[in-house]
Amino acid sequence: HFYFNFLYFNTSLTCSPPQLPILASSVVSLYFLELTDIFQPVHSGYSCNDRSLSLPYVLPRHEVCPLPLLFSLAFAAPTVTILIGEAILYCYLSRRSSSTQTEANINAAGCNFNSYIRRAVRFIGVHIFGLCVTALITDILQLSTGQHTPYWLDVCKPNLTHINMSTCDEAFILEDICSGQDVGLINAGRKSFPSQHATLAAFAAVYISVSMYFNTVLTDSAKLLKPLLVFSFVMLAILAGLTRIIQFRNHPVDVYCGWLLGAAIAVYLVTTVQTVFFTESAKRASSPPYSKDCSCKRFAPEDLQRGSRNVESPVKKLSVP
Repeated sequence: HFYFNFLYFNTSLTCSPPQLPILASSVVSLYFLELTDIFQPVHSGYSCNDRSLSLPYVLPRHEVCPLPLLFSLAFAAPTVTILIGEAILYCYLSRRSSSTQTEANINAAGCNFNSYIRRAVRFIGVHIFGLCVTALITDILQLSTGQHTPYWLDVCKPNLTHINMSTCDEAFILEDICSGQDVGLINAGRKSFPSQHATLAAFAAVYISVSMYFNTVLTDSAKLLKPLLVFSFVMLAILAGLTRIIQFRNHPVDVYCGWLLGAAIAVYLVTTVQTVFFTESAKRASSPPYSKDCSCKRFAPEDLQRGSRNVESPVKKLSVP
């Protein structure tokens, strides 16, 4: 009965109140970090004859994987996979429930929810929370390090006359002497480490792969589908990072560290959730499983009347003869 106790425990969980403020604060912080100029990156020093910073800038319309496409793939692809995987698991357990009585629907706040919906919403919610945390950590690291992108000199166009210099020979610049017209592009040129594409892609790939490996039940004829999907997600994450190197958006070390950071966050979230779920489900598996036979018995009206005659009324007991 372990599978059914595990399913019953998972569908009976509700979001605790402290989690909602954490998720809301993460979304608000992302708004200020991504869409406003309140927080500026650190102005780190550089050399104007550094060849690693002299690569050409690729226009956004020529990018292979722009940021909006990355966000849509990092959210849409795992969400669809989770919905399909949970549907397969629910159908598999529903077919086996003919011999074991389980609770099909869960009641929460006066509303009945199917166990499939509850499990899918929970895994998707953890995925969204992980994406927000990954993006937030990436933004904080980018702002605090101020690592320049490979196209930095192409968009900054440092004006050496501001520091009384005519050549870049052995010059290490610490001042803000950029003469470029696009301020937003200059700020983006100071946010290279770690690569946001690599962190988000790695998190989405590792999270959905590990979650699908532990929670999806496949038949013998479809056992190769799971490793195929895992391989596909990992390859997409690798390609998303490699495009940043090929198109001079990030340095190789920025992409490698982004992969490690995103994968570490995904593994931490999945292992934490799985540890809680399996620990509690093991406790429930050791106790007698829930059965519909334990439901309250319906009494006929004559049985209620017969029982009421056997109960002494407190009014009669206290009345004076």
